[in-house]
Amino acid sequence: MSGLGGRQENGGLVRITYANALNRRLPAAHLITLTRSRVKERQVLIDKDPASEMNQLAALNKRELVAKANEALARMTAQLPQGLAELRAVGEKKLNNRGVMYELDKPETASWVRKEKAVFMAGFRSLAVMRDRAISVLVEFIPVAHSLDVLAEDRRIEHDSGLEEGVLLSTRWIKPVQRHATGQKAAHLIALFRTHGAANSAIKEGLVIASKRVWARRMRKEPRRCLKCQSLTARHLAAGCNQQAVCGTCGRDH
Repeated sequence: MSGLGGRQENGGLVRITYANALNRRLPAAHLITLTRSRVKERQVLIDKDPASEMNQLAALNKRELVAKANEALARMTAQLPQGLAELRAVGEKKLNNRGVMYELDKPETASWVRKEKAVFMAGFRSLAVMRDRAISVLVEFIPVAHSLDVLAEDRRIEHDSGLEEGVLLSTRWIKPVQRHATGQKAAHLIALFRTHGAANSAIKEGLVIASKRVWARRMRKEPRRCLKCQSLTARHLAAGCNQQAVCGTCGRDH
């Protein structure tokens, strides 16, 4: 028999601390979060070049898309950094906006490809662009006197908060400035970070904005909703909805 206090091993009683007992098995929700985070670290997002009228990727099937990515990676083998024996794309997912989310073999490959994205995208014949995959964080009670229009302010936030330069992609008010109440002194904003590490640091340790230590929390994803029938459980959007149109405020058919 063994309990929280200990367990029998080799004829003796081995003590188990309360912390060890808790850490022996993560809750399922934590495991899912960790798994998804690790997968995202291996992903790169490719989209159609806005300046091009053609979407070269739309006509390719799954096997052709992965092959095209591996052809682009093969061009980069001469520039492989130390520690990377090969570069390989292992999967892809077509997005609703006709972009493609590629999954690479390991996080180090994805990190290096993002760093050398100009060389990687040359393999796509300039008909596509690589997008930065941003992590959104809600930052609360920012002085409204803070200016979001100056790029130098983002660099100042990084410096004052002890973050690596360039990890803060952008910030924007949740509510437009013209809709702020008269005399309002603080408001919430959304900060977009380049890496999960920077986002986690902002949530754990806060940020320094306009000489004030402020706190952040994870953005909660809103449930998917059809804007025509207002259904929260439907797997369709308004463009493909064949249900009666319903008011999103009162629920009536007007």
